[in-house]
Amino acid sequence: MKKAFTMLELVFVIVIVGILAAIMIPRFDTNPVHEAKIQLMNHIRYAQHLAIVDDKFNDNTTWYKNVWQIAFDGNAYSIVADNNTSFEQNPLNGNNMWSINLSDDYGTTITFDATSGCAAQTDISFDFLGRPIIGDIDTLTSTSNINYLTADCRIILANGSETTTITISPETGYTR
Repeated sequence: MKKAFTMLELVFVIVIVGILAAIMIPRFDTNPVHEAKIQLMNHIRYAQHLAIVDDKFNDNTTWYKNVWQIAFDGNAYSIVADNNTSFEQNPLNGNNMWSINLSDDYGTTITFDATSGCAAQTDISFDFLGRPIIGDIDTLTSTSNINYLTADCRIILANGSETTTITISPETGYTR
């Protein structure tokens, strides 16, 4: 009796290993617009999370100006707090401003849908309950003139022929 594999058995093993490898190996082609969307959505949710967990609701008479926000500047954005002061250094480049440029990183542009609740805005802020606020926080004089988001805010990311939309819901700030 032989103690070796036959050629047919080896071919079957090679075919099975090839099929498993083809199924298990992740795809290597990436979609930069999709990656930019995921990154921006995560940072919007992170800014909202910071606004909820940060205890800025205190005895200060201007507590309503103490918010976390996403500040947009062209195709770049930053996560900032209280009058555009950055909360920490960017670990990617060591700068004091946590600024992400989607055009440089992904070749993607950022525009706000002109028919949405946040058309022509440069800042989306979140209060201590995580509710989205649009407009300039520095111009607030009291809690009665806070401009809460009242309609879906749509942010459009584009790269040539590919586009995707991020929607922020009013009242809850749910990002999808």
